[in-house]
Amino acid sequence: MLVGAGTVVDARQVDEAVAAGASFVVSPGLSVSVVRAAQEAGVPVVPGVATASEVMAALELGISTVKLFPAGVVGGPAVIKALSGPFGQVRFVPTGGVGAGNLPDYLGLPSVLAVGGSWMVDRGLVVAGDFAEITRRTARAVSIVAGSRA
Repeated sequence: MLVGAGTVVDARQVDEAVAAGASFVVSPGLSVSVVRAAQEAGVPVVPGVATASEVMAALELGISTVKLFPAGVVGGPAVIKALSGPFGQVRFVPTGGVGAGNLPDYLGLPSVLAVGGSWMVDRGLVVAGDFAEITRRTARAVSIVAGSRA
């Protein structure tokens, strides 16, 4: 199992995450300082993008796997299909608006490496200690993934 750190927004957080044992970092946007800090620390970084210009900037920094964020707001699977044309070498990890209902739409795209989402481990469920519901949602997601990869 690999453990990463998400919502990393500055170089200091990269250093803290790596010191705590993170094997990779994920950022909501494309920050040169975050990318460089992760590269200097020797850990993969998945920066967030929402436009073709940001994808190009990521490629210039040596990054070919990006987080599409917020995926649901910027066009979802349609924008991934559109960006995959000129950027065939890029893999996407959509987050933001991904859930059980549209998971197969994302996973059916060859350029999607993985998806992220909080629908399985909703903050309210954690606060309420409703681990049975978290388990149910997670099992459903695993089932959806298994079905879409078959």
